[in-house]
Amino acid sequence: MKLTAKLAHSQLKTNRSRSIWTLIGIIFATAMITAVYSFAATGMATIFELTGTDIRHRQEYKYTMIAMGAVLSIIVISAAVIVISNAFRVSAGERAGQFGILKSTGATKRQIAETVIFEGLFLSAVGIPAGVILGLLVELAGVKISDYFLRDINKIASYQLGFDFVISWQAIALSIAVSFVTVFLSAWFPARKAAKVPAIDAIRGAGDVKIKAKKFRTNPLIQKIFGFEGTLAAKSLKRSRRNFRATVASLSVSIILFMAANTIGVFGEAATHLVYQDVDANVSVYIDANTFHAFSEDDENVAEITFSSIDYQTAEEITAVLRQNPDTTGVFTVGSVRGYNNSISTRTILDHAFLTAKMREAFFYDYSEEQGGYDLGVHLITVDKENYERLCAVAGVPVGSNILVNYIRQRTESKREEFQPLVFGGQTIELMGEISSTELTLHGELQAGDIPKEIMLTLHAPVNIIIPESEYAQYIFYVKTDNISGFMDFYTYDYFYDTFMIDRAFSVSVINMEQEMAAMRGISGLIMTFIYGFVGMLTLIGLTNVISTISANVRIREKEFAVLKSVGMTRKGLNRMLGLESIFCSLKSLIIGLPLGILASYGIWRSITISFGLMYSFPLLAITQCIIAVTAITWVAMRFSVSRLRGKSIVGAIRG
Repeated sequence: MKLTAKLAHSQLKTNRSRSIWTLIGIIFATAMITAVYSFAATGMATIFELTGTDIRHRQEYKYTMIAMGAVLSIIVISAAVIVISNAFRVSAGERAGQFGILKSTGATKRQIAETVIFEGLFLSAVGIPAGVILGLLVELAGVKISDYFLRDINKIASYQLGFDFVISWQAIALSIAVSFVTVFLSAWFPARKAAKVPAIDAIRGAGDVKIKAKKFRTNPLIQKIFGFEGTLAAKSLKRSRRNFRATVASLSVSIILFMAANTIGVFGEAATHLVYQDVDANVSVYIDANTFHAFSEDDENVAEITFSSIDYQTAEEITAVLRQNPDTTGVFTVGSVRGYNNSISTRTILDHAFLTAKMREAFFYDYSEEQGGYDLGVHLITVDKENYERLCAVAGVPVGSNILVNYIRQRTESKREEFQPLVFGGQTIELMGEISSTELTLHGELQAGDIPKEIMLTLHAPVNIIIPESEYAQYIFYVKTDNISGFMDFYTYDYFYDTFMIDRAFSVSVINMEQEMAAMRGISGLIMTFIYGFVGMLTLIGLTNVISTISANVRIREKEFAVLKSVGMTRKGLNRMLGLESIFCSLKSLIIGLPLGILASYGIWRSITISFGLMYSFPLLAITQCIIAVTAITWVAMRFSVSRLRGKSIVGAIRG
């Protein structure tokens, strides 16, 4: 064995604690890289099974999985290089005196660099195989978790989706190569720097600690608030700022990632509830008179939509039959009238006096100078007779009245606003048809607190009006039943076609809302499991750096602590100084990480709200959790490191 290799091996045995934490960092980094590549291989195998012989889609999904794997591995490699490189830099700093002596006896720069690089090679020989095994176990756990969350999705899917545990030797070989390069680079950077330090500076220990008088001053408030120990703690962090820089960076990144993941989870859960908005129903029957036809004509694919209507009487008959079921505890029927240009909404021109100030502000772009008003969409809604009579009573109008739903949820790029769109005054509005127009008088209004959630789901236009019976383009029957499976077994698609003589060209769907929500929660849970798992593993890599750096810093300062004790500092004072150091370190991490985490949270909300229009929720709970976790981590690491110094004599420590 080469002399440099022997020195490296000896150093690893001498500083077992630092070596163990560096090894753990390598294991976690390799495990993450292996898991990412193995998941990509598993995903591709699943996609190939689903796509069959469709070569084009195979290639598209293959490139997507490769791109995702590359992006995630770059994130992991970047974090690993920062963390592991800092561990080797600390190791090189501890051995500065040794390197100086070696240089003074004739050691070359290459030999000094080799000593540090051999440390990385020895740790890689143990850490990379262990990391690969851990990564495969992570993949296996991920497959089992995926299948668990997919069980609800498979209940409603037309095909069964699942993942098989795949051991890809190509993925393993790639992860080993990437992990080795990662560790090599992590050791090479500090090795090259250590080799450049002149021998005299290395012997004096001046290579890593450089102090400028102007930057060494501390804030007088620290002395007043925390006393002498606080001043020493602040000066110690300034003096060892390079040692703590990677620690602060690791904690800050962990804060940012945690807050980002927390935001995705919170808004993902909120978006799931938006689908049915907590409607008091567990089954829905959807009948749509818009029929889509696809056929071939002259060897070309042709699409055609046929527009028709469903009469109100048929809808009432269906509602009555559903209510008569002994297991049914509630039915709410909502219908949409076909409007302008065969859509489920028509148009109207309203004078600015009919619109609230907020409405005019939100829809300023719909103002037409030529028509002298705002060109707005109008959605005409009906409900079943029983609920219609109840809503008429709430609005204080007789049955047969037209009721304005005076509420709108306006979604913009940055936020979702809720307000009243119209100034209600019993006005008559003109509805524009494709051929002719008709007038509609508004007799009453419902405000936000009076609108049933079933109707809330249908508010797709700026102006929404509940009208008496008419011909409708589509109906949704929201049903609350105590026996979902029995209901769906009896009320099949064929039942509605045959019993109520519904045109077979119409679309009829019977949907288990509870199952759909469970499937959505399954997708959300699956996504969040992988996000939190990825963030958690990155955080663990960072924590190995935090613990290793703090332990090394305490060990290096053993002589300093002995000197402080010799001049009268008690163990209580020493503990207070180190406790304040951990607090200041945590504070710096929080000052950097929390604002960036809030920005990340806000950015994620902006991207989500474009699709779902969710209100921003300030991540106060996540901030509190970060403050507690970061403070606890640094305090525990510091206390653990200090506990290992007990029992050593002052004289022995000063002599070194």
